[in-house]
Amino acid sequence: MNTAEAEKRIGKLREEIWRLNKAYFIDNRSDVSEDVRDALKQELIALEKEFPSLITADSPTQRVGAPLDGRLPKRKHLSPKESLQDAFSPEDLTDWIDQMERALGDTKKKLEFVSELKIDGLNITLWYKNTKGKYVLERALTRGNGIEGEDVTHTVRTIESVPLSFTLKKGMSGPEMLEISGEVYMPKTSLQKLNKNLPESEQFANPRNAAAGTVRQLDPKMAASRDLAMFCYSLHGNAADDLGISSQEMVLKFFEENGIPTNPEYRVCKDLAEVQKMYDHFGKKRDALLYDIDGVVIKVNERKLQRDLGSTAKAPRWARAYKFPAEQKTAQILDIQLQVGRTGAITPVAHLSPTQLAGTTVTRATLHNADEIERLDVRIGDTVILQKAGDIIPEVVEVLTNLRPKSAKKFHFPEHCPSCGTQLIRPEGEAVHRCPNKNCAASRHERIRHFASRHALDIDGLGSETVELLIAEELVSDPGDIFFLTAEDLATLPLFKEKKIENLLAAIERAKLAPIERLLFGLGIRHIGEETADILARRIKWPSKKMTIEREETGAQATLFGNEKKKITVEAITLSDIAKTLHTLSTEDLLAIDGIGTIVAESVSEWIEEEDNRALLHKMENGGVVALQPKGSHAAQTLTGKTFVVTGTLPTISREEAKSMIKAHGGKVSASVSKKTDYLLLGAEPGSKFDDAKKCGTKIVEEAEFLKMVKGK
Repeated sequence: MNTAEAEKRIGKLREEIWRLNKAYFIDNRSDVSEDVRDALKQELIALEKEFPSLITADSPTQRVGAPLDGRLPKRKHLSPKESLQDAFSPEDLTDWIDQMERALGDTKKKLEFVSELKIDGLNITLWYKNTKGKYVLERALTRGNGIEGEDVTHTVRTIESVPLSFTLKKGMSGPEMLEISGEVYMPKTSLQKLNKNLPESEQFANPRNAAAGTVRQLDPKMAASRDLAMFCYSLHGNAADDLGISSQEMVLKFFEENGIPTNPEYRVCKDLAEVQKMYDHFGKKRDALLYDIDGVVIKVNERKLQRDLGSTAKAPRWARAYKFPAEQKTAQILDIQLQVGRTGAITPVAHLSPTQLAGTTVTRATLHNADEIERLDVRIGDTVILQKAGDIIPEVVEVLTNLRPKSAKKFHFPEHCPSCGTQLIRPEGEAVHRCPNKNCAASRHERIRHFASRHALDIDGLGSETVELLIAEELVSDPGDIFFLTAEDLATLPLFKEKKIENLLAAIERAKLAPIERLLFGLGIRHIGEETADILARRIKWPSKKMTIEREETGAQATLFGNEKKKITVEAITLSDIAKTLHTLSTEDLLAIDGIGTIVAESVSEWIEEEDNRALLHKMENGGVVALQPKGSHAAQTLTGKTFVVTGTLPTISREEAKSMIKAHGGKVSASVSKKTDYLLLGAEPGSKFDDAKKCGTKIVEEAEFLKMVKGK
């Protein structure tokens, strides 16, 4: 982007931010979410940083006064100030606990936590000096770069909740200096009051900006006229040991006893379930609080364990900031391209300026289909609002037409496949265009890539780029060709050296013993996802038999001394028998299977009717592939018709084992609790599903009772 383009973009951003701020702060109306306003402001900040000559006094980024410019004296912190690592999901927290437990080694001591609200303010460190038995406020510093910060003592002294001095209770002695950190913030009502008395061009966008701007005022009278407050949460250095404080809970109680302001909403949590409960509670309640929060800070309570765990170069290993996800963000559409799926479905995809959304960097978002593009009136160059559908898939939900540049281009959905040029079709009743060419290179690529993917046959080393190379060199044209690849074939590919060839051939060899549910999913039959493939694998009576199979050994020994063969015996189904069984089943037979509807039944029947698909199964069989019966496929169907949700850590079996048992015995597994859920299988440290089950009146069972149900007792 050159200066002229940046100037146009900055002008549009300023106008839109001012319009949205006026709607929110003056007219008491929210045209977009707060996340969207913040995202637009971050884009403006980045552009002004890149083009500083374009910064003007009336820019929204200048509301809080000048940026750090050296006018405030800088001082070195008594101890380095660390930042917190973020977590965005229960899985992130579970990984964190696993890391800590591994680091601590063999210990039976259960970790206990203190969870505190993460105040969205300005980090400040206070120095209190012991003067004749009384601790007197000597200095207040911003965090700065963690080593040194700006001296803002003159403004922090005006905060009424910060004591200028305090005396320890009788009998208590402390070190020469106490270094205490916390968050200076402005209550929401104070911000409203402040903004009412400021001209529109000087009003603050949020309490954090107001607090930061006020603390950095050169005139302490200005700070005194504004209603700032502070919550403290950390005691640095060896002071806690000198004071006999052995836990984070005791730190907070010490502050309370000595008039140092703390947030009362902290909790001592015995496990992650209690942490999650607090997180969920305040996630719903945050708008009603008097101050802004953006998550929950979780700390290991015991200070000895904190010391044992230590810190990385920048962050303590014993704490995490469990952030609330940003529900919406903005991005610019750089291009719209078509993606050809394994079934020939054509999906328009927006290529975006990189944007952080709910903990991940998003560069692409689905536009679904031609109708959706028309409905949104989305164009290349537009600024759009993004959100994650189901918190997973980024999608465009709205176009900010006020930011549309004159150069924005309409997207015209093509009539022909972008890969093979075949005329696209749009079946009646469907919103999706499709390429009907079965030999289309793009759909062929996706079919092979899907077949080798982690949830299908899991052929490690056969990713998208390798598949593209194999197709380009005409070494594969369908998934069956994978099983005929040789070391000589792979040696012709760029960067394929001996070890890489050996690893890929070993992965292909392992894939020849394919669990039937993974094979059915990997075949790419329309409407057959993992769950449906598992139902078909378990509910259809496959003609299995004991088979003794010779498998080639791979690895260093095979390379040095030639390929050795090993005999193994498995309960398996030939792919010829799979083809024959599917071909014999009518649509009505498939519909009789619990969990299979009309669309799936017709899709399976149509797929097996095609001669090319039956030929594919026979080719894979000739390549040495056999399908393995699902574990427990002959088990008594004691859970038929029952839907389970599993949460927490079970005493003797893993959650995956429990889910397999439920499926093997005729039950269904759901990811979330609803009124249709029959049972919640409950383990230790359950998540929010436990609360959901209680609200829905779902019957809750523990492992022992569940195992009895499995046995039919």
